[in-house]
Amino acid sequence: MREKLSQSRGETLVEVLAAVLIAALSIALLFGGIMASSTIGRSARSSDKLFYETLSGAESQKGAGTDLTVTISRESASKELDVRRYGGEGAYSYAKEDGS
Repeated sequence: MREKLSQSRGETLVEVLAAVLIAALSIALLFGGIMASSTIGRSARSSDKLFYETLSGAESQKGAGTDLTVTISRESASKELDVRRYGGEGAYSYAKEDGS
């Protein structure tokens, strides 16, 4: 009977606790990474939506545009054009005003 109790084939309590601690830390890091990636994805989706709305408005040239006058100068000659600017947030489209 003593021989059977003195055999040390199993794992000690310290080894089991260390394995549980490593597993818990791994799960916590994985969960933190998942939360960070979902936050980044949500932010990217909202930025993409704003970009495509702005780009669509600039390309379709619909909505309120801004009146501008563009001056083209070359040596002794210059010409002014009335144009309308559409879009915003860095995505612009220009159209020549009728009658100029």
